Amino acid sequence: MRITINKLTQILFLSALCVTIGCTAVPRRYLQEADSTLKFSWLAATPKFYQDRLVVLGAVIVAEEVRAGDLWLHVKNRPLDEKYRPQLPPSPSDQEGGWYWIVVKKHHMLPSSYRHWADMTIVGRVIGVGPEGQPLLRLIYARGWGLTPEHDGVWEHRVDENYGPTTPPELIRESDPFQPPQY
Repeated sequence: MRITINKLTQILFLSALCVTIGCTAVPRRYLQEADSTLKFSWLAATPKFYQDRLVVLGAVIVAEEVRAGDLWLHVKNRPLDEKYRPQLPPSPSDQEGGWYWIVVKKHHMLPSSYRHWADMTIVGRVIGVGPEGQPLLRLIYARGWGLTPEHDGVWEHRVDENYGPTTPPELIRESDPFQPPQY
């Protein structure tokens, strides 16, 4: 009987661990870099001040369009709860319920269910000011919750760190041992 109880305890522990890890809305690596004290109203008031910062926000997609090959999502902010799940703002006129834009590179990699996401938790890098003076973010990570579990999804913009940017020709010196061939 003791072996059965130990096995049951192990199974319950592993199940609890999987549920805890699997239900995390935002990976820890992003939470460590992002500004955890940022309020959306601050970002909306002075987006240039937050240039290049990583932020974690809630969103609901209102409109989308393709510009220069990138997907632009116009979203309404949704304040996040302690588990980083988007919530409705306390009132329609609440400062935390504003608007912003998200630019999605490699949008063809988004799960097809993203159009059915009722809510999103996003990790994005502030890249400037978009249309109507609203904050503009480049999407790094998104966790979407659909109206049904079949529509839930996760997307991450992955960059292969083995391939970095190349040195522009005007910055290569004659003394560099590895130079591109001159034709």
